[in-house]
Amino acid sequence: MSLFLPFQRATLLIPSASESDPDRKHLFILLTNPYPHPESNIKSALLVSISTLKPNIPYDPACKLYSGDHPFIRNDSYVVYRLARIETADKLINGVNQGIFNHKETLDSEIFARVCHGLSESRFTAPAILKFYEAATAAE
Repeated sequence: MSLFLPFQRATLLIPSASESDPDRKHLFILLTNPYPHPESNIKSALLVSISTLKPNIPYDPACKLYSGDHPFIRNDSYVVYRLARIETADKLINGVNQGIFNHKETLDSEIFARVCHGLSESRFTAPAILKFYEAATAAE
C-alpha cells in the first residue's frame, strides 16, 4: 500500500455504481489542496468528476477532455461541474487506504489549468463550490 495525501492535480477513481453497473467508478480530479471548509473548519478538498461524452446526450461544454489527457481517459469526455463536491481530506485518505478509492496518475499541469478554468466558465458550477475554490486557491 502506498501513502496517499490529497493535493491539487491528484486523481482518484471513486465508486459511482448503479443497479445496472455495480462496479462503475468515475475519475475525479482534486482541484484544491486541503483547505478549512467554511462551515466546519475541517480540511477539505474540491473534486470534479469526468464523464464520457455520449452521442445525442447533452453535456457541459466548459471543459472537454480527450484520450491522452490522462492515462485513464480513453474517450472524449467532459468535466461534470454540476456534480463538483467538497470532501474532507480524511475521507479521501481513508478511502484510498481502505481500497474504496483508487489513486491514479497526477493530472498534467496544462490539462489541470483547463479544468480549473472551466470551473468558473461553467454555468453549472454552484456558487458555494466556486467560493470554496477561490478561497482555497487564494490561500496558497
